[in-house]
Amino acid sequence: MRISPRTLLWWALAAAIALALVWQAVPIADATSRTARLPVSGWRLSSRDIPLTATEASIFGHAHVVKRLYQISGQRVVLTAIDGTRERHAVHDPQYCFRGAGWKIRDGRDHPVPGGVARQIHLVRGADHAEALYWISDAQVRHASVARAWIQSTFRRLTFGRSGGEPVLFILQPVAGESVDWTRLVSDCPDLFQI
Repeated sequence: MRISPRTLLWWALAAAIALALVWQAVPIADATSRTARLPVSGWRLSSRDIPLTATEASIFGHAHVVKRLYQISGQRVVLTAIDGTRERHAVHDPQYCFRGAGWKIRDGRDHPVPGGVARQIHLVRGADHAEALYWISDAQVRHASVARAWIQSTFRRLTFGRSGGEPVLFILQPVAGESVDWTRLVSDCPDLFQI
C-alpha cells in the first residue's frame, strides 16, 4: 500500500505539533538558584532590593527578575537580572528598551568581565547623559550577544534543559546623575559577574 505525499505531509505536521506541545509541557530548570547567589553584602558592597515598576512588571511578565541597588566601593549602581526561562521574550537587547525610553545610543564598546565580555554603552537624551553595562551569562560564559542567548535558550528547550544553564541578562546602570568607573567596579566586586 502506497501512502500519498499529502498524507505524509499531514503526519509530519501532526508529529511536529505533538513534539512542540511536549517541549512546552516539560518543565525545565530556571536560573533562580543562580540569581539567588547574587551578593547582597560584603566587604566592599551593600545592597537593597528595589520593586519593579508597573511598566517593568508588565514587560517582564512571568520572567524572574531581580532588581537591586548596589553600593560598591562608594559607587552606586542598579542591577537588573532577568531570567527568561518562563518568559522568553523578557530577555531582549537592552538597547531596544533604552531607545524606547527616548535615549540614543551614542557609542558602545566591549568591556572585559570575569569569564567573558560585557557591552558598555553611552546614552544621550537631550542634555542628559547616561551609561549602562550589560552581559548575558549561562553560568559558564559571559557575552553581550542577544542572538547567541536566544540560540542557547532555544537549544536548551530542545534538549529539555540538558545543554547548559539558562542565559540570564544582567544590566548595570549608575544611579541617575552619577558616573561609574566600570573597570574598578568589576575589580572590586568580581562575584557580581560570575553568576
